[in-house]
Amino acid sequence: MKLQQVFDFLAVTQHGSVHAAARATGQTQPAMTKSLRRLENTLGLPLFERHAKGMRPNDYGKRFLPHAQHLVHETKRARDTMAQMLGDRIGKVQYGISAVASMLLAPSAIHRFRLIYPDVELSSRSGLCHTLTPLLRDGLLDFAICPLGRDLPDAQVKARTLMNSPMAVAARRGHPMRHARSLKALQGELFAVAGPPGQPGASVYQVFEQARLGSPRVDMHTDGLIDAAALVANSDRMALLPTALITTGLLREQLEIVPVEEPLPAYVISLLQRAGQPLTPAAEELAMQFAGQASSLHGTLP
Repeated sequence: MKLQQVFDFLAVTQHGSVHAAARATGQTQPAMTKSLRRLENTLGLPLFERHAKGMRPNDYGKRFLPHAQHLVHETKRARDTMAQMLGDRIGKVQYGISAVASMLLAPSAIHRFRLIYPDVELSSRSGLCHTLTPLLRDGLLDFAICPLGRDLPDAQVKARTLMNSPMAVAARRGHPMRHARSLKALQGELFAVAGPPGQPGASVYQVFEQARLGSPRVDMHTDGLIDAAALVANSDRMALLPTALITTGLLREQLEIVPVEEPLPAYVISLLQRAGQPLTPAAEELAMQFAGQASSLHGTLP
């Protein structure tokens, strides 16, 4: 199997026909057809099914696709690594990041990264641990920055803590219960659940149970902390949010911390990368800038 054959397979998959793929990649149609035939002969099975409008991967092709993408991404990373080690400031870094981490860390980290690598292309993918980890494992991301779920990533992924922010009960400015000192005083208040099960914002249920108060009054489940924060800022609902988001986020002028005395969980932002796979110099620099910004922000938290 030759790497060019893998590139040609991906081109046909993307463009839907040999003719369109050949035109997009600057090849002749017979050359690309020959390349695909040799790839199929090497694998010992067909990868495409033909139809009136072109070609699409069959079941074998669909199964081969993630392997092909992984090979191509790793090849590009190898090229970027060698070029960057020689002093070229080119290439691409692809990373995943949760919404809160992006809001708190990305602007400053990317600004400092650009002073060193002004021409490296950056591509980000928004998500949480359960959506970003598979992309990281498959080689589609260089690293990911997000809170960990209940389960740590598998052995193929290693995690490093960047920031540990205590959670707090958040309310809008001027909320009538903003001075409450206990969860018991908030039993009658409405809460928004900030994220899917297993994520820190959804732990409001466990917090109330541990305080032996039963279940909180919940009438809203959101996709994440940003959605919940916006909802809290514009209603009488409360939510469990990281202190970092309440005190340094975009909504800090509209939110305040309700000073309950019960212990609350922490919101831990981690940097995830594939175990045993070094980052390219540019990706390593960007990861370092994220870590530096997290360290700086952590020092300003209450």
